[in-house]
Amino acid sequence: MIIFEKIRWKNFLSTGNVFSEVDLEVGRTNLIVGTNGAGKSTILDALTFSLFGKPFRKISKGMLVNSINEKDCLVEIEFRIGKQEYKVVRGIKPNKFEVYCNGKLWNQESSVVEQQKNFEQNVLKMNYKSFTQIVVLGSSTFVPFMRLPVAQRRDIIEDILDIQVFSTMNVLLKDKSRENLQEIRDVDYQVDLLKDKIEMQKRHMMSLQQRTQEEIERKQAKVNEYKKTELQGAEDVAILTQQIGNLNEEMQEYQKSNEKLQKLNTYLIKLTHKLNTCKKEHEFFEKNHVCPTCTQELSEEFRSEKLEAGQLKVDEMNVGYDDLQKAISEEQERFNKFTELSTEVNNINTTISQTNFQLMTIRKQVESLQDEIKELEGDNVDKKAEFDKLQLLVNNKKDLNKQHANLKQDRDVLTTAGQLLKDNGIKSRIIKTYLPTMNKMINDFLQRMEFYVNFTLNENFEEIIKSRYRDVFSYESFSEGEKARIDIALLLTWRSIAKLKNSVDTNLLILDEIFDGSLDQSGTSDLGWILRNFDESTKVFVISHKQGLDDKFDRTITVDKVKNYSVLTETVNEVTHGMVG
Repeated sequence: MIIFEKIRWKNFLSTGNVFSEVDLEVGRTNLIVGTNGAGKSTILDALTFSLFGKPFRKISKGMLVNSINEKDCLVEIEFRIGKQEYKVVRGIKPNKFEVYCNGKLWNQESSVVEQQKNFEQNVLKMNYKSFTQIVVLGSSTFVPFMRLPVAQRRDIIEDILDIQVFSTMNVLLKDKSRENLQEIRDVDYQVDLLKDKIEMQKRHMMSLQQRTQEEIERKQAKVNEYKKTELQGAEDVAILTQQIGNLNEEMQEYQKSNEKLQKLNTYLIKLTHKLNTCKKEHEFFEKNHVCPTCTQELSEEFRSEKLEAGQLKVDEMNVGYDDLQKAISEEQERFNKFTELSTEVNNINTTISQTNFQLMTIRKQVESLQDEIKELEGDNVDKKAEFDKLQLLVNNKKDLNKQHANLKQDRDVLTTAGQLLKDNGIKSRIIKTYLPTMNKMINDFLQRMEFYVNFTLNENFEEIIKSRYRDVFSYESFSEGEKARIDIALLLTWRSIAKLKNSVDTNLLILDEIFDGSLDQSGTSDLGWILRNFDESTKVFVISHKQGLDDKFDRTITVDKVKNYSVLTETVNEVTHGMVG
């Protein structure tokens, strides 16, 4: 419950630079009187300005500043809620909005708008509209409940029942639903985009696989070609090796021919030397008849013997020379054959070496190609990179599908919640629950004011009014005095329901010129009795310029104009029972 304690103001409307203060807890019933224009209703503007930053009447905020002093407009209000003591200071020229809780100033970093929103939602638990329907019943700019559009009537009831939060939730829910729908659309777009990317990646990988297979086949064909060449080379080497073996066997036959040839040539030299010596000796005996040494004449017989023996020896040596020449010639042929065979073997060995080198090169090329083929067939870097890219896309799509499923679930929940938060949902159920109580209270207050009609509000907050004779009426069909009774009954009902619901409960009730309007003497007396017996904790303030009401109230606050400034004077009264009836 909000217990309003004090309110003070200065340089506010017609009030000067000295604080005017009203203790809001002194008397149960309080009368504020004064002539027209004296400033009786200033307290209403001070209240709404201090709490909501706006005047009660339809005037601009700037007009609240005293037109003479033109600055330092200030309103302070003190109240408590449970153990929490609050003080609100609001000013114009300079602008000021300060909220103190237990003497500690609220954080001023947020904007005034945010501070005001926080103040209404978390402290007052009511807004300006609720305040003017539950705390204040005025005559000047006040619009009674029954003269409000149906939508605004519903807003008032929702505030009183503390179910406006469902409307706020519904607004937030709609925003959330729009966000959810947009998120679903975004995810759908991303999923479609990923589908295209996955298909493109698959096609790319198929193309890459095809090119890889073609490369494998090309390299394999080269390997086969190399292996064929290697096989042919190996066969050639085998044939050449066999040839060398055969040649080596053949060469063994001619292996000693060189040695023999050398010996035969040595013999030939010796034989030639001997033959020449013999020829010279034979020639000497042919030409000479005297011994050159002893100068003795050689006998013919001796010469003949020498010539015959020499000739015989020369002939023998010539035969031997021819035989030796023949042998040398034969051995030379054998040696030439050996040389020929040796050259052929060397040539073959060279060919084998060259072929083996080629085969080694081929084998290395085959091994290299086979490694390349194995790499192409296996998880090579390029293939793995492309597969990882595809897997990443697939995983992203799975994540998006999961996100999409979650968003769809959220959508279903939001849709269900939206149905519940509609006007015909939870709020209607709560309102239906309280409507019978509301209607009963309205009729109880009307009967206390001796207004005997059956007044009923339906679920759309449209009135159904029947007389005891079952005649059907509307609010506008009644006199102003009867309308005033209905307005008062509704005001008191809303206060009672708010207190019952514990949504808006306050000790303050202000009636502005209610007694000055259409209420007759009987209505005035009935209303006075109701106000006095309504609630012991309620402090009632009645603003009036009607005379002769002082003895009906615990306290009278008189507002006078002194040198163009409003001045308050308080009087404590001895209350009679005139208001009891």
